Amino acid sequence: MNNLEFIVEYNNEETVLKCSGRLDANRAGYLNEYIDKLVREGHYLIALDMTGIEYLSSAGIRSLITQSKNLQAVSGCFYISAMSDNVHEVLKLVGMAEMLSKRNNKVEAKTKPEDSCCGHDAHGFSFYDAPLNDKASMEITLYGKPEKVMRSDFKAEDARLFQSEEQSFSIGLGSIGESYEECKERFGEYLVAGKNMAYIPGDGSQKPDYIVSSGLLIGKLTELYGMHFKGDFSHMLHFERKGAMSGIGVSQLADCIAQLTGYDQYVLVMIAESDGLTGTSLNVSPVDGARIFTYPEVIEAVRFTTEPVHEKMQTLSIGYITKKSEAAADSFVRSLTPGSSIKGHIHTAVFPYMPVNKNSIDLYQTIDAMFNTSLMDLLHLTNDSREIKGIGESHFIQGFCWVAPVHSIQKI
Repeated sequence: MNNLEFIVEYNNEETVLKCSGRLDANRAGYLNEYIDKLVREGHYLIALDMTGIEYLSSAGIRSLITQSKNLQAVSGCFYISAMSDNVHEVLKLVGMAEMLSKRNNKVEAKTKPEDSCCGHDAHGFSFYDAPLNDKASMEITLYGKPEKVMRSDFKAEDARLFQSEEQSFSIGLGSIGESYEECKERFGEYLVAGKNMAYIPGDGSQKPDYIVSSGLLIGKLTELYGMHFKGDFSHMLHFERKGAMSGIGVSQLADCIAQLTGYDQYVLVMIAESDGLTGTSLNVSPVDGARIFTYPEVIEAVRFTTEPVHEKMQTLSIGYITKKSEAAADSFVRSLTPGSSIKGHIHTAVFPYMPVNKNSIDLYQTIDAMFNTSLMDLLHLTNDSREIKGIGESHFIQGFCWVAPVHSIQKI
C-alpha cells in the first residue's frame, strides 16, 4: 500500500484516527491537514491508531511531535493508542515511543459555551456571551487626520512617535521606526496589540513586519494617524457556525455583537478563523504629494483584494464599531456595507491556523502565541461593493470577540 488512508471513529470525547499506508515526507502534510480539520471541528482529544502503518519516516515523526505539542498547548491531547511493529521500532530507536504513546489524563473536560453563557442564533451562527465586567469600558484617543491620505499630504509635522504598552490596542497608518525621515518611504497600515507591534510597509514589498517588546527592547512606531484603545473588556463572545454553509460577514457580526451587548459603539478585538478577507493596503507611502489614488497610479499604488484571501487562516482583528455619529471619530470610520448605519475601522493581521484553548482562552497569551508563529499579512478591512466585480466583505467561520463600550473619545 502506497497511499495514506484514514478511518475516523468517535468514542465519547475521544476521536480515534485509524491510519494505514505510509507516513513519509509526501504524506506527512496530508496527516497534518486532516488533524487540523478535526481540531477546527472541535475535536481536542485525538488518538492515532497506527497498526496499519507500514513505513514511518523522520518527516512523519516530525508531524506526530508537532501535533502532540499543538494540542497540549491548548489543554488537549494527541497520542498513539496502537502501532505496528515497524512504527514501534522506529519510534523506539529515536526515543519517542513512550512520549507519543502516553495519554494525558489531565485533559480539561470540554465545556459547552451554552452551559454557562447566554446564547443567541443569527445568520446560521450561534453566539455565546460570557460577561467579564459590566463596569468595564474603553477610552479612545485619536491622533491625526486620516483624510490626508487621499491627497498624500502628510509631512514631518504630522508624524508623532509612540511605543507599545501592555494591555492597550491601536490601529492606523504608520511605520516601525523612531522618526519621520527614517519612515517616510515605508508608511502603511499598522496594528498594535499590547507588546506586539506590526505593520505592512508602503514600499511595494507587501511583506508585513513586526516587533515584540521584550525586556529592554520596546517597540516604537511613528504614526501619521491612529486610533488608540485603552481600558478593560466587558464581554467575551464566542461564535461558531451551526447551519450556515459559509462564514459570517463582518457587518453581520458587528450587528450581532451590538444586539447582544446593547452597545451603540464599542471597541472590538477578535481572534477568529477566516473564511476569506476583503481589504486594502498601501504600496506607496502617502507623503509629499505622491500620486496614489489617481488613475492609473492607483493600480500599482494600492493593493486591493480582487478575490477573498487567506481562507482558513487564524486572524487577529482590532477595531472600532459605531451606530452613532461622533464628530471626533467620523473621519476615521466608514460604513461596513453600503448604506448601513453601522460604521467602523478594522485592521486584521493574518497568521497560520493554530488551535486555541476553548476552555480557558486568555486574550493576551493567545496574541503572544500568534506572534510567535509567522505574520503573513495585514489588511485594512473594506467592503468591495463594485457592481458585478465586487467581492463584498470579509467573512469568518468561528472565533472569540472581546468587546468594551466606549467611555470617552479624545482627539489630540
